[in-house]
Amino acid sequence: MNPHNALASSHRAEPLFPEGHPLRALVQPSFDSIRGSMRGMYVSTIWVDSAVDPSRAGFRPSYDDVYGAGSANVMPFVATWLSTGPGSEDGGNVVLMPEGIDRTLVAYMTRVGLLGPHRFVPSVPALKDFVRKDGRKSYNIDDFGEDFDDCARVGSALSHWLNSKERLDTITRFHPIEHVKDMYDATRADFDAVRGSGSRVFLKTCNTESAGAGVYIAKSADEFEAQLGLIRNKQVEFALSRTLVLQPEIRGANKSFQVLLDPSAPEEIQVVALTDQLVEADGKTYRSSINHPITAETVAPIGPAILDMVEHVRARHPEAFGFMMSDYFDTAEGPVLYDPGIRPTGNTATALALHFARKLTGRFLTTSLIPIREGRAGTTFGDFAGRAGRLVEPENIVREGRALMPWGWNHLQGTGMIIAIAESPEALVELEADARRFAD
Repeated sequence: MNPHNALASSHRAEPLFPEGHPLRALVQPSFDSIRGSMRGMYVSTIWVDSAVDPSRAGFRPSYDDVYGAGSANVMPFVATWLSTGPGSEDGGNVVLMPEGIDRTLVAYMTRVGLLGPHRFVPSVPALKDFVRKDGRKSYNIDDFGEDFDDCARVGSALSHWLNSKERLDTITRFHPIEHVKDMYDATRADFDAVRGSGSRVFLKTCNTESAGAGVYIAKSADEFEAQLGLIRNKQVEFALSRTLVLQPEIRGANKSFQVLLDPSAPEEIQVVALTDQLVEADGKTYRSSINHPITAETVAPIGPAILDMVEHVRARHPEAFGFMMSDYFDTAEGPVLYDPGIRPTGNTATALALHFARKLTGRFLTTSLIPIREGRAGTTFGDFAGRAGRLVEPENIVREGRALMPWGWNHLQGTGMIIAIAESPEALVELEADARRFAD
C-alpha cells in the first residue's frame, strides 16, 4: 500500500458553489485536505473522564465504568484517522494514544499507509506534560483545563461555551424553543407549558457531558417529576450546575453536520459530514450515522444554518479551529440545531472513511458504523481482520466497492466498532451481516 501522506498530496478542497453565491465559502473537502489541516500539532481523541478527574464523575463517567474494562481505549483510536500520514515527520502531526490501546489497530493503520508519526502516553497528565515540554500545540477532543490553554488549539472558554446546552441562542439563530431555569424552580406545570402539542419534553443539564448522560426524557407529568428528582439528586451528589434546559420535542428528520474551521484559511469552510443520525430506542444515545455525499444539492438546505453558526463562533472566537458540528432536525419550517459542539465526534472517522473511499475511487460511497458487541475476551482487531481477509484491505474499496475498516476496538472484551464502506445504504445491510460473522 502506498503511504497516504496528506502533506504531499495534490488533492485540495473544491468549490461547491459559483463565485458570488451566498454559500461560496462552503467547500467540498478531500481526504487529504482535512488531514492536512491538522499539520504541525499533536492530535488526540482521549476524553478527560472521571478516571482522570474524579470531579467529572457526574457528567463524564469513565467508559470503563459504564461499558466495562477497556472501553475507554476505544475512541482514542479515532485520532489515527486524522494523521497526516507516513512520511510527514517534517511539518506533519503526531497522534497521541493511550498505552492500553489495542496495538493491532495501530499496526493495521501503519500497514495500510494511513498512520504516520504517533506516540503512546500513560495518562492525560503525562500527555499534558509531554506537550508542554515539546512546545507544539495539541488538538484534543476534550477540554484539558485552563492551565493547558496555552498549549491547546481549542481553549477552555470556547469548548465550554460551544459544547454546552443552555446558550444556544448565542450560538445560532436556528435554535429550538428552550426554557432555561434553575432545576429547583421547575414544577409539573412546566411540563404542560413546555410540551405544547408535542408528545415529550427533553430535560437537559448543562455540564458538556458525553454519550447523552445529561439528557432526560419525559412523556407525562409524572415522568417529568420523577426525572426532576433524579436530576436534582445527581446535582447534589456531584455538585453540578443547577441550570436546566427544558425543550419540547422537535418533529423532523434527525440529522447532523460537521465542518472544519481553520483561521489560516477563513475563506474556506470544509464540509466534512452530512448525516442521518441513528439513535438507540431511548431517543438520545448515539448509535451510528449514515454519511451522505458532500455536493451542492446536499449542502444547500443546511448551508445557511452552517454559515450562521460559523459567524456566531468567529465573532466571539476568531481563533476557533477544528471540527465544528451540530445535530439538527430537518423540519417543515427548516433546520433546528439542538446539540452543537467544537470537537471530533463519534462520526468523524466514519466521515473520513467516506472521503478516503472517494480518494480511491473518484466516487462517493456510503459509510456507517457497525457495533460488534458480542465477542470473546482477548480477541483483537487483528483477529477480526484475519477472518475478514480482503474486506479489511483498502484496495477492496476499488475492487468491490466495499470494505471494513476500524473505528476502534476493545481487545479486553473482544468487542469494537467497525466502519462499513459500501456502494449504497442497501449494500451496507449485507456488509453488516458479513462483519458480524467475522466477529464470531
